Amino acid sequence: MDAGFKAQVKRDLEQVFHNSAEHADDVNVVYNGKHYFIPVVIDAEGAKTRETTMRDNADGVFIADATVYISFYDLKIVPRKETKIIIDDISYNIMRVTFTAGSIALDLEVLDE
Repeated sequence: MDAGFKAQVKRDLEQVFHNSAEHADDVNVVYNGKHYFIPVVIDAEGAKTRETTMRDNADGVFIADATVYISFYDLKIVPRKETKIIIDDISYNIMRVTFTAGSIALDLEVLDE
């Protein structure tokens, strides 16, 4: 078994944060033409703290934001900013990507009615 801080962080991410029995939810994800059924943590509240610029949307259309956390070990790729990702049949624009210690954080945006 690996020892050290990085190995412990990886174990914690796998066994707690990205574990659907503990913290995450198993969802369908489509990115770059590939389909995944993987544990994802969806944080709609955390995205509210994200700085956004003013936009002129049509009447009755608003922007819904979310931050999602996905294990790199499940996705095996780091998504790119300004691409699309589909999570449980909802298509999102990726606005920001952060990759730290095997965990990918995606700030997402979708126009909704």
